[in-house]
Amino acid sequence: MSEPGTSSGQLSSEATQLKPVIVGFDGSDGSRRAVQWAASHAAAAGLRLVVAHCWVWPLFTQNLGPVTHVQDSGLQREAERTAAEGLDLARQTEPHVDADIQLVAGFPSEVLSRLSTEASLIVTGTRGLGGFTGLLVGSVSLHLAASASCPIAVIRDEQPGEGDILVGVDGSPESDRAVRTAVDLARTLQASLRVLHVRPYGRNVPTRLDEPETDPVIQQALGLLPNSTELRVSAESLSDPSVPGVIVHHARGAACVVLGAKGRNTIGARLGSAVHAVLHHAKGNVIVVR
Repeated sequence: MSEPGTSSGQLSSEATQLKPVIVGFDGSDGSRRAVQWAASHAAAAGLRLVVAHCWVWPLFTQNLGPVTHVQDSGLQREAERTAAEGLDLARQTEPHVDADIQLVAGFPSEVLSRLSTEASLIVTGTRGLGGFTGLLVGSVSLHLAASASCPIAVIRDEQPGEGDILVGVDGSPESDRAVRTAVDLARTLQASLRVLHVRPYGRNVPTRLDEPETDPVIQQALGLLPNSTELRVSAESLSDPSVPGVIVHHARGAACVVLGAKGRNTIGARLGSAVHAVLHHAKGNVIVVR
């Protein structure tokens, strides 16, 4: 475990060549679900798991404890207990997962964004202890979706699920990377892959079904798939006034939705409006790929 208050936020070089899955944990219900999902995913993918706990007190005070004459007390000890709780939960979920903890001083959004350079996947809950109850997705998850150097999984359901992997495509470079991430996830979960392209189409008109065979965006995505008979793939092409609305609707029953962070028509913004809407309204787990 890193020394509290002194870690640079970088994982040690003794890690395996495969980058670990890093999950943020603060003791909240959302972070507990994230740890359970991350442990299951890391075990299935054969990756190391790092449970990261970010604490801010070293930024404001040097009085980290213990309290005089009070055994097992102080801010540092409390942070260590929280991190250990996350590790215990991961090992209870997957007893054979290769897991460790990292205690890092700093604000969660900044720390996890920095750690993302050393991760294959960052996993967060929808909201942490500091979140407002009215928000469906917390500021940390949104910040990471817009800034992380690796894919970020925002978890609502601790179980990977038995549905398929839904990947939304639009032909952008981020979309292509999302397809590759979705393929890896489908293989890990032994799930089928569903490729969905939704084109904006007027207002106050019904959804129009298009032919995937004549949709160049669908064909571009299918061209990225490996030549493997083990991967079950389906594709659907639609036109609708609400792109995120269709994605959210089709995400019902999916084990996970995978999206590129921004689409072909997103200029300047680091997170597309469709992804932002799906993060807020999808009922299940969402992975955002930059």
